[in-house]
Amino acid sequence: MNYDIVLLDADDTLFDFRRAESVALEESLAAFGYTAPLDEYLGAFHRINAEVWRAYEAGTSTSQEIRVKRFVLLLSELGHHADPHALSAMYVTRLGQAAFLLPGARDLLDALHGVVTLGLVTNGISEVQRSRLALSGVGDFFDSVTISDEVGVQKPDPEIFRIALESLRATGGTPAGDRVIMIGDGLHSDIRGAAAAGIDSCWFNLRGAPPDPEISATYTVAGYDELYPILGT
Repeated sequence: MNYDIVLLDADDTLFDFRRAESVALEESLAAFGYTAPLDEYLGAFHRINAEVWRAYEAGTSTSQEIRVKRFVLLLSELGHHADPHALSAMYVTRLGQAAFLLPGARDLLDALHGVVTLGLVTNGISEVQRSRLALSGVGDFFDSVTISDEVGVQKPDPEIFRIALESLRATGGTPAGDRVIMIGDGLHSDIRGAAAAGIDSCWFNLRGAPPDPEISATYTVAGYDELYPILGT
C-alpha cells in the first residue's frame, strides 16, 4: 500500500448526496403543503444551501444556524408560508434516512478495510451522518469517524484533520505525514484543508466539476477505479 491511513469524505464521495437531498427535500416540502415539481425549486435550494455552507466552512455561522437559515431563505423565495424550524427538522430526519451509497463505494471500503487505517472526516450534520452510516451498513469499516458538528471545527480548518489523526492514533494507526491521504469531492473543504494540514489529497471529481487554479490536489480522479492504483491496492 502507498498509504497507511486513508481519510474519506462522506457526501458525494461515498454517499450519493444529490439523490438523498432531492428525496428529502421533496418529501419534506410536500409534508408542509408545497407540492410544486422538484425541478422548479431544486436549483434555488442548491444555490441557497451552497451559500450557507460556505459561511459554515468559513467559521462565520454555526451548524444549527445554517440548517434553519436555508429554509428561511428558500420559503421566502418560494413565497410559501411554513415553519422553517419544523421544516428543517423534518428535512434533517429524511436526509438521515436517505442512505444511498454511490455505486462502487462499498467495493472500495471492502478493499481497504483491514489493509489500511480508515477514517471518515465530514462537515455533515451529526444525526444525518450517524444515521446514514448505520443504515448503509458501512459504519463498521471505519476506525474513527470525525464529524465537524461533534468536534466543533470544520474542513478546511487543518484542526479537524489533526483531531481525526489523533483519534486514529488511539486506535493503533501511525499517522506519519507522508503516509496519509484525504479523498473527497470538495476542492475548498477537502483538498484545501488537506493541504493546510500537510497531507496528500485526492480530488474525487465524479461529477466533472471545473478545477480551481488556486487549489491543487496531489491527485485527481473521476471515479473509484482510478483510486486503486493511487492507493496501491
